[in-house]
Amino acid sequence: MTPTVSVCIPTYNGAPYLTACLDSVLAQTSSDIEVLIVDDCSTDDTLRIANDLARRDSRIRVCANRHNLGLVGNWNHSVTLAHGEWIKFVFQDDLILPECIACMYTVARDTDVPIVSCARDFLFEAGTPTELQGEYLRHKARIHAAFAQSTQWSARDFCEAALKSLTIWNILGEPSAILLHRSVFERFGWFNPQLRMLSDFEFWARIASNTGTVHIPEALATFRVHELSTSGYHRETEAGQYRFAVLDPLLILHDYAFHPLFAELRAVANTRHPPIDLIDEFWKRALGALWHANRAARKRVPRDTSLMEEWQVAVRGCPRLASIPFSVKLRSKWRTLRRTMTSSRKRQ
Repeated sequence: MTPTVSVCIPTYNGAPYLTACLDSVLAQTSSDIEVLIVDDCSTDDTLRIANDLARRDSRIRVCANRHNLGLVGNWNHSVTLAHGEWIKFVFQDDLILPECIACMYTVARDTDVPIVSCARDFLFEAGTPTELQGEYLRHKARIHAAFAQSTQWSARDFCEAALKSLTIWNILGEPSAILLHRSVFERFGWFNPQLRMLSDFEFWARIASNTGTVHIPEALATFRVHELSTSGYHRETEAGQYRFAVLDPLLILHDYAFHPLFAELRAVANTRHPPIDLIDEFWKRALGALWHANRAARKRVPRDTSLMEEWQVAVRGCPRLASIPFSVKLRSKWRTLRRTMTSSRKRQ
């Protein structure tokens, strides 16, 4: 029989945390679930642990990829292997409360919304920098504040939130805090593998800007923060930070401006006072991103080409970036000249 919910656990070298993760999933009060572990060619004991647990519980199904698909590729592959009507991602190092799935499913069923999020707590491993802990806690508070007035948003409500200051941030949270109806993949496509860090948010935005969303303010999931996580890895280098803070938001802004499935968001942008020109904003940010990469490659001693290499990867995934309009470059030079002249007058 088809399970109501498929719990998808994409794994890669997750041996230290997988057992705790699975314990939290198997403790769910909802019994109509399958647990699908899809391993992406781990080199540690992840697959052995998964198979050992599967022999003890018939709800667990283990699949091993023949070739490494990468983070986002494995997310998408997990969905293709799932049998459930609903998809609940739980990442290998995260935890969910026993009532998580039952509560999220009830809300989804009662509101007829295909994407539901819940609040989440954080489990900071020893050695997590205080500054990083503060960053995560501020993000949690920001989500709480966003849904303070209403926990159910229409498509327009979501668009308004996404357009606020045009700051690209994950309004709904990480995949372990999300429940999706599997029809969203047929309607809105798949996670975008061109994005390294914000592919989850871009997919949530693609869905919710058309369907609306519901948020559960109780924390039903726990997101583990540790140095081995993908997010931790990308924060360690300047190239990783450039990708996270500059390029991923730029590629999402590209889709806001041009992707057919963001037509509703563009319509809302045009009704703002003043209207938001998403195409112009995209080109301005693209020019700024290229400037940062060029500056690191040409003006630093020693030269750092890592940012430019990241830029080239982004261009291959989004060819439009290769042809920034001359008018955009000209306006940028004029703004720089005006700032220089104004600063010079003030000094005089």
